[in-house]
Amino acid sequence: MDLSIVILHHGNPDATTEALTALSKTWLPEKTEVLVINNGKKGCNSKIPFDPNPKFNLRYFEIPNKGYPQGNNFGLDIAKGKYLCILTDVVVEKNTFKVLLSYLDRHPHVGMVAPRLVYPNGDVQDNFRVFPRWHDLIIKRTKLRRFFKRHMRRYLMWEKDTDVSEAVDWLTGAMQVFTRKCWDSIGPKDERYFLFMSDIDICRTAWDKGFGVHFVGETQALHDESRLSGGGIKDFFKKKVVRIHVWDAIKYFKKYSRKPLPKRAPSVSRYS
Repeated sequence: MDLSIVILHHGNPDATTEALTALSKTWLPEKTEVLVINNGKKGCNSKIPFDPNPKFNLRYFEIPNKGYPQGNNFGLDIAKGKYLCILTDVVVEKNTFKVLLSYLDRHPHVGMVAPRLVYPNGDVQDNFRVFPRWHDLIIKRTKLRRFFKRHMRRYLMWEKDTDVSEAVDWLTGAMQVFTRKCWDSIGPKDERYFLFMSDIDICRTAWDKGFGVHFVGETQALHDESRLSGGGIKDFFKKKVVRIHVWDAIKYFKKYSRKPLPKRAPSVSRYS
């Protein structure tokens, strides 16, 4: 198997159908498998229109919801591809995978890549970032960001040219593509997290293990992202998803409290 794509959704057949439709129109290796995993409301996979002649090996699974990392681990554990992809509600373009896999072939030291992600209106998302400090997350999620723009400029890499492919500290979990060698060395995702921070954690592990993490600006995909974790201090008491983000962040910073950042990570090597 050349490529395995894991699509984890939380009871969202419409977004998953859109992602599958895009995959049916994009370039893919001859031997590609797609694993659709629902950890939301039981039976939602049955609402995805069935294509009798998919261009890839397509399988569906229904599993209990034990979190985003656990759902991805379930799929990646049975995936057989030389390359592995985690995909959420992302709509790829015609050559997205062709460019990404070619990039990995040309850069053997790179273990993980992601394309430029754009909103429906064409604005570029910040799916590439610097490893966060605890106050970066607080500033980003509150009105403090209007007073600490210098911190956000660094953390969210506002000055980055999104047409340029280069190493970054970490890539968000909306779409990540791994080499098999990289994943076998760094996986599985840490299941102590429930929804957030596992994307940062796995990128940090990749750098620690000697694998580069690169943003590939030579291609892009559409991501109609909803800000799950958005909200200020008041929202902590109102929104369950905000509280989950806080608890996951606490787990992350506790896990790495006495560990230095990877020396080869761009933000570390740049200032060392």
